[in-house]
Amino acid sequence: MSTTNGRVRNHFEGDSPYVATDAPANGADTVVDETTRAHVVTADGTNTVDLDAAAREGHEVTVVHDGGANTPTLSFDDANFVGTGPANITTQGATATVKNIDGTTSGWVVVATGSA
Repeated sequence: MSTTNGRVRNHFEGDSPYVATDAPANGADTVVDETTRAHVVTADGTNTVDLDAAAREGHEVTVVHDGGANTPTLSFDDANFVGTGPANITTQGATATVKNIDGTTSGWVVVATGSA
């Protein structure tokens, strides 16, 4: 993509660098990268959401539970948060939106949660 028009088209027509999907193995972490704004996860067992690579001040990420196997659960490490992180997400379609307030790996706050 060399033009702004190309980037805009890709964003709205499906090749967005801001949306990531992941299907980690049973018990493995799911890693949110530095440009992701929506992270859609097909969980397998309990998968911990790793926000370290995405830690930059003002960055906001929505994590979406997209179903899965073996009692699929997305969990968050409270050490990443100012206060506590969102509760485990166990239902397909449920979401958690988090925002980094200081650019550190422990500077995340919960902005919103949503149920399916």
